[in-house]
Amino acid sequence: MLIFSQDKNQIMDCKTLSVTKNYGGKKEDKFAIVGSAGIATELNGNRILASFPDEKTALDTLEKIFTAFENGAKAYRL
Repeated sequence: MLIFSQDKNQIMDCKTLSVTKNYGGKKEDKFAIVGSAGIATELNGNRILASFPDEKTALDTLEKIFTAFENGAKAYRL
């Protein structure tokens, strides 16, 4: 699924998405949705696509992305 990042700096064709703790992030950026394009290389490794102040908000957003995918969406804008 194509994901347009929260900061509008990248579009990534993601194979997987996950919520992770963003160690060292600012107060409003403690959790992140990280996308992976598959084989981790310099060009298509893991990338932070969006940041959130808490885990619940990040997980709720991940749920919305899954619902969009489940309903046939080919892309999602964070």
